Amino acid sequence: MSATPTGRLDCQETARFYREIVRQNIRDLGFAPGLALILGSEDPGSLLYRDLILKDCDDLGIRAVHHHVTSGIQTVKTLAHLNQEDKLHGIFVFYPLGWPELKDDEVMDLVDPGKDIEGLHSINIGYLQKFRKRLDSGKDRRCMIPCTGRAVVKTIKRGFGAGYLAGKTVLVINDSLRIGRPITAMLANLQATPILCHQHTKPAHLETFARIADVIVSAVPVDGYRVPSQWIQDQALCIDLSYGGNFDFEALMARGIQHTNASKNSVGRVTRAMALLNLTYAAGWEKR
Repeated sequence: MSATPTGRLDCQETARFYREIVRQNIRDLGFAPGLALILGSEDPGSLLYRDLILKDCDDLGIRAVHHHVTSGIQTVKTLAHLNQEDKLHGIFVFYPLGWPELKDDEVMDLVDPGKDIEGLHSINIGYLQKFRKRLDSGKDRRCMIPCTGRAVVKTIKRGFGAGYLAGKTVLVINDSLRIGRPITAMLANLQATPILCHQHTKPAHLETFARIADVIVSAVPVDGYRVPSQWIQDQALCIDLSYGGNFDFEALMARGIQHTNASKNSVGRVTRAMALLNLTYAAGWEKR
């Protein structure tokens, strides 16, 4: 499959492109990597995402097991066991867990950083800030890049080329540890100018930032939230990471504005591919 830029934000094509890389990496490894999924809720979005990852794993030849946890202490014990399991190469936790006795950011640091295919352990986040790709001086320990942020970057690069983001102003409407903060670090590493906004950003300031943005990434988990279309430049790229849709897609289409959405052109497809790509690195693909 050609690596020539497609000229569009096409999550299905980008996901296919990287899934084939994952497939080839697994062939090179010569064995099926092991992945553990940890789910602590009955959230419909998380359940759907789990099922989609399990389907991906079945297609790609990955050994995937699912663990349902019902408390913070069970989460701690499950992770302690999985960290020590030699034939298990990656761990994926579905956040938020919502345990009153254990914060999600504490759970992130309980995952072995070498098995942290979501890239959310403090070691992986710290090395992301340093733009460092290795946990050591050789090939043995690759840093895990947060898969959602990486999916955003790869979707843009696949569409518009490796150097597209340099010099661009990128508005990120989300400041979570899983999405907004890692994305802004990646953008800064790629010489973009990231602007991070959140629930306390003044509306007038948000409008000003949106009107100058070359790219808008929005992941506001509030039903009915929309970035006003009149704020968006005609040539801007709009990346939707929400579950319900943070943009008026009909208005964007009418103006020919490139965008992803929450359904057929969802970045979630690419995020899953990035997580499984990280899994092949955790399984030792570069050490073969």
